Amino acid sequence: MSMRNSLRMTRHTLSLSYRADRRVTIAVGVLVGLQAGLVSLTALSQRWLVDSAELDIAVGLLGAVGLGVVCHVLQTIGQRISINYRNDLCNRIQLALEQEITEAAAKIPTIAHLERSEFINRIVMLRRGTLALTNTGWAAAYALSALAGIAMSLWLLMDIHPLLALLAACAVPILPLTNRAKRMQQQAAEATVEHFRQEAELHDLCLRPQTAKEVWVCGNGMRLDRRASDLWAEGAQHEARVRLRGLVYEIGGWVLYFAALTVALIVVGHLLRTGGATAGDAVFIISLAGQLRAQQQLAVDTITQVANGGRIAEHHRWLLDYAVVATRTGAPAPVRLKGAIELRNVSFTYPGAVSPALRGVNLTIPAGSSLGIAGANGAGKSTLVKLLLGVQQPTTGMITVDGVDLRELDPATWAAVCTGVLQDFLKLQTSLRESVGAGDLPAVQNASQVAEALDRARATRLVHELPEGLETQLGKTFGGVELSHGQWQRVALARGLMRQAPLLLVLDEPTAALDPQAEHELYELFMEQTRKSAGRGAVTALVSHRFSTIHTADHIVVIGDGRITEQGTHAHLLATGGEYAELYRTQMQAYR
Repeated sequence: MSMRNSLRMTRHTLSLSYRADRRVTIAVGVLVGLQAGLVSLTALSQRWLVDSAELDIAVGLLGAVGLGVVCHVLQTIGQRISINYRNDLCNRIQLALEQEITEAAAKIPTIAHLERSEFINRIVMLRRGTLALTNTGWAAAYALSALAGIAMSLWLLMDIHPLLALLAACAVPILPLTNRAKRMQQQAAEATVEHFRQEAELHDLCLRPQTAKEVWVCGNGMRLDRRASDLWAEGAQHEARVRLRGLVYEIGGWVLYFAALTVALIVVGHLLRTGGATAGDAVFIISLAGQLRAQQQLAVDTITQVANGGRIAEHHRWLLDYAVVATRTGAPAPVRLKGAIELRNVSFTYPGAVSPALRGVNLTIPAGSSLGIAGANGAGKSTLVKLLLGVQQPTTGMITVDGVDLRELDPATWAAVCTGVLQDFLKLQTSLRESVGAGDLPAVQNASQVAEALDRARATRLVHELPEGLETQLGKTFGGVELSHGQWQRVALARGLMRQAPLLLVLDEPTAALDPQAEHELYELFMEQTRKSAGRGAVTALVSHRFSTIHTADHIVVIGDGRITEQGTHAHLLATGGEYAELYRTQMQAYR
């Protein structure tokens, strides 16, 4: 499988190189091919030079010098040119591969692959191994050139004495032994990727402004650093032990080769003493034997690079195949809702979880209505939102849109009619216009639509306060203006309101950073928009801990332990006197 992946990635990266620059790719290929014969020709020029000097042949001397100079110039300059141009091509290949990986991941309609550690580890390995993938094609080209040069060198050596073929025979074990060492190192890297990923996350907690302040206040910095350092040390020690074992294999292969080289030199000495070889032959053999070792080292290194690329290509192929399987087509999403969005006995369990996050949920959301979702932290509210948006799929049961299973709709078209704000909203550090316009990418350049979204989010004042208005760069990372958490949330709200005619507007704790009065005003605005879009059957789903805001929803559900424990109108739930009524009265009393 690894060999097949290596061959596939070799073809793929060389085709990317050809598409990047056809003429440079061909030129580098020719220069790499020339390197195969230059080593042998250089050694031949040295033998010719010594033999001509011994026989005092002036023409031979001049010819040998000329050949040697030409070979040396072509080898030195050609190698330098080919390496420089190859590096430029590899940069383009790497950019193309990263774009390919990003596009493949972006096409996956769900986020299941981002919530399973084994998937995340594979993606991390793929991102870390992009350079190995990039080098696969040209490493294969250099390997073929080196192997061709080795074959030519051995043919010339055997022409002097067949016993010199031992150099080739003893070089054979080097490749499998080195490849085994590299395979062990790759397996160690895969085994420790979780350690290094956790180490990076822990150290990032101390380095990111959003989290560093809490780490500092709690005094956990040193403890987190020690834990991260322990994880790194554990992973590094495991890799070091494996590298040491692998080094023993590699050294064993080269010891065998140098033993064969010693035998070859003894043979040369015997030939010289018995007259079986000229002084030029001796120089030729010694020179070529030394160059042969360099050629073999190049062949081993480049073949190892191809093998490494093949192992990383397994993760690359997995992602592409997963994207193909996960990416599905289907019927287009409706332009208006006529009936309802319905959940039928829906359950959902996160990968690796012992108990389901949602279980046996039955719910009907009529077209043109608003839904309030209440419940304690961890009750399953955000999971319900993910299922409605289609970024997660039910483990059992189904969600229907006007009677059609949501899984049978084209995910891209369903995403295009959904919008909203989630509690873990993005802080896009771009210009304000782009940060808001990202909510409806086709309209990102439409300043009037962006301004309208900001106005609906009650964030017009923010535009006037920023030095360059809509074109102000946000965030300190790129030297822009840093916003308060509440201002960032206003921007996120505006982004969620960019789409002009959504069928599903989801608001998952979107105003947690705002005061109750501002939140109430915004929810009234959302309700007003829901009523205005009732003709299209649009649905608004509100998630909030503040019952004073969701009580205006047409239908309210209370979720507890993954189940719907209560549902109905605000008046009905108050009259029932259950959990909702108790929490609502408690909050109202606290506000008073």
